[in-house]
Amino acid sequence: MTSNRREFIKNSSKLVAGSLLLPTVGAAFAQPIKQLAPKKIFLKSAWATSNIGDIGHTPGTLRILEEHYPEAEVTLWPSVVNAEVEAMLRKRFPKVRIVKGNLQQGEGEPYNPVILKEFQDTDLFIYNSGMHFNFGLFNYDWNSKIGLVTQFLLCQELGKPYGLYGHSFDKFAEPSPIIFRQVLNKAAFIYCRDSASLVYLKEHGVKAPIMEFGPDGCFGIDTLDEPKGLAYLKANGLKEKEFLTVIIRSHTPKPNTSPDTKDKLNPPQATPEQKAQDQVRFEKMNALITAWVRQTRKKVLIAPEVFKEMAAAKTMVFDQQPADVQKYIVVRDTFWNADEALSVYKRAHTVVGMEPHSLIMALAVGVPVIHTCPFTYGKKGWMFKDIGLGDWLFDIDKAPKEDIINTLLAIHKDYKATRQKAFQGMAFVKQRQQDTVQTIRKVVV
Repeated sequence: MTSNRREFIKNSSKLVAGSLLLPTVGAAFAQPIKQLAPKKIFLKSAWATSNIGDIGHTPGTLRILEEHYPEAEVTLWPSVVNAEVEAMLRKRFPKVRIVKGNLQQGEGEPYNPVILKEFQDTDLFIYNSGMHFNFGLFNYDWNSKIGLVTQFLLCQELGKPYGLYGHSFDKFAEPSPIIFRQVLNKAAFIYCRDSASLVYLKEHGVKAPIMEFGPDGCFGIDTLDEPKGLAYLKANGLKEKEFLTVIIRSHTPKPNTSPDTKDKLNPPQATPEQKAQDQVRFEKMNALITAWVRQTRKKVLIAPEVFKEMAAAKTMVFDQQPADVQKYIVVRDTFWNADEALSVYKRAHTVVGMEPHSLIMALAVGVPVIHTCPFTYGKKGWMFKDIGLGDWLFDIDKAPKEDIINTLLAIHKDYKATRQKAFQGMAFVKQRQQDTVQTIRKVVV
């Protein structure tokens, strides 16, 4: 988009937001233009509360809309929130309405009238960042996909535009392509948070009018809980820019997982192959921690992105370290909200992780990251290469541990230049955020 075009859109938005006078022969005859009603956006988000990435998508995208489309009227439809997450969202975004409930009231029952009315009244339905348009990657739960596509089919029925913001697409096992193409082809826009997903969509015949790279909504996060974050750092002797944060991911089950659960990501019982994977991955992560402590004499925080990993942090990381290294390690044993986590990440030296969203949050506050990515978890890891940080991305199943360790130590050696690299990555992200919302503006005109 040219700079002139951007200025035109910028000035046009001011016409909508404000009240101007019509030019007339005499000032006495001037009449104010009737202010246009704000456009309504209905945002589906907030996928879970046991994963701060699933929490972080929501405040991130809400901030992006607030900054680049402040006159829009946004209603949030969360899948799951608890009291703590909801309080965080209401405090940071007091103008955002929140509606709750399922689209269908129950088996054989009509639509939930509260949710149906939002679909009827909205000017645009946005499905926020995630990887929900996948079938066969982690499971073959067809019933959940029917519920997913029904939301978009309802938009079609009502003549409402819809789009996907910062999504990943990894696997369309049969018979999902028949349904997915029908829904995705009619989307007003599809923003893929990684270029590999964009390629995958095109390979499977998806032809939405706008299909582009658009960063994960979590990149927009700015919610902080400074009192909690600072108190935690003080209680654990973690000084600003003097500690490494490490995020792990293992093939351990979620709490209270049914033995019949067919979840490849969080299996009720890890297979021999999965146990072997964990052994290789944690040997590399543990070697990284040992090298960091012995060469820098700085602390390490093992922090949870996912609730279930707190136990694994103790048994698979801390307990495996030599006694001289253990003295430098803090293992967080209570879960946290995304705002407290962001306040802690903001003060970390570097964040290294097998999960992407803690790294996204760290980048959002200018902290260097290294993504030791298990690519069996999907294409989303490629987003770091897409924003110019490919040197900080490693396939943990293939990369030699020495390469990861040397990258971390190089970051430490020239930290000023490294932070500048992080800022440059985020500058690209912020430009894409602005560009994507300009497109959203045109969709709701």
